[in-house]
Amino acid sequence: MRVNTLNFSYWYSYAQEAADERFYAVNSQGQWNGHGAPLTANGGIPIDEDNENGLQQLSSFAVDDKMSFFHDRLTIDGGIRMAMANRQYTQDLPDVTARKSIHNVFVPAPQVLISYRFNPRHQIYVNGTTGYHLPAALSSQLASYSYSTGKAESMPMSDYKPEYMITEEVGYRYNGLLMANVAGFHYNVTNHQVSAESYEPGSTSTISQLINAGGLEAYGVQTEIATHPWHHLSFYASGQYMHTRNGNNIAYEGDYLATKGKQEVGAPKFSGSLGLTYNDGIWFGNFTLQYTDSQYSTLMNDQSIPSYITANLGVGRNLPKIGRVAPKIKLNLVNLGNEHYLSSMYGYTTNATTQHGIVTGKTFTGSQPTYVIASPFVIMATLSANF
Repeated sequence: MRVNTLNFSYWYSYAQEAADERFYAVNSQGQWNGHGAPLTANGGIPIDEDNENGLQQLSSFAVDDKMSFFHDRLTIDGGIRMAMANRQYTQDLPDVTARKSIHNVFVPAPQVLISYRFNPRHQIYVNGTTGYHLPAALSSQLASYSYSTGKAESMPMSDYKPEYMITEEVGYRYNGLLMANVAGFHYNVTNHQVSAESYEPGSTSTISQLINAGGLEAYGVQTEIATHPWHHLSFYASGQYMHTRNGNNIAYEGDYLATKGKQEVGAPKFSGSLGLTYNDGIWFGNFTLQYTDSQYSTLMNDQSIPSYITANLGVGRNLPKIGRVAPKIKLNLVNLGNEHYLSSMYGYTTNATTQHGIVTGKTFTGSQPTYVIASPFVIMATLSANF
């Protein structure tokens, strides 16, 4: 019997990215004919908000060791992944002082997974994992400039560090008359990245600003339960409670915002879903009901989207085979109650109402977050086939 399995791996990636926003003349109806040179200024230089180029090289080395004991009832899987990234970004607009930004990042990400199976029906597990996320997009290292004023609209991150998460989870699984899982979790994030999206004053153009929001902690419980098919019917339910807390006040525009102790943006405290599935080999269908609690959309917790409940229904039939082709038809009913709600945030902001810095008392004018409007009631039929 194999007790120990040792693995090594190496991964390398090379990526380039460019952003170039040109502007073209339109006719009296506001239409562009698809031809013509871009608008220029200052002796023939094309008008741009961005003229950015990026280069990233990423090397990742990993080692993993999996051990099994007591006839595979106890398994211990431990390892570490070490990532080294080099990023070189340039801003090629004229009269820009900070034209080039270079950052080198090294991130170790260890993990350990332990599970013990009492018998085929009962299992407990303990997981400790880590993960990272490099600052996203060119805007993390380069400023963006207004085509109308020439001034910087968004600035690169002042504290350029990768987001890093440490997660602990303890759980129990059961697979018998039904299937169930219950787990408690806790995670801690440092250098949490938040993308703040707002409108440029007097314009419909949006400004994206990546913010290092510092520390974040969360803990909670999640549960799942599902039945085996009974007369072609099966049932599913899940629920989660999660409490979040920002760990520090955020440095913002030369001062600090009082965000310590605030809840995380886009993180509902309660969520849950119910599902019912039918499949007899010919007819099939599924019904889902989902609840999502309210979610803050600003770091200062001064604006949020309300909670919502949605229901969806899908009914279909497998049609007779035509040779090797197995067609099926399905009718989907989305948002059965035709609820009008905001499903999520497109872009967060620091504050929606006027706030004051806690060090110098600087006034921060509120900026409205941007939201995603959910789909209304939709009926959709699909015809598909497997070959």
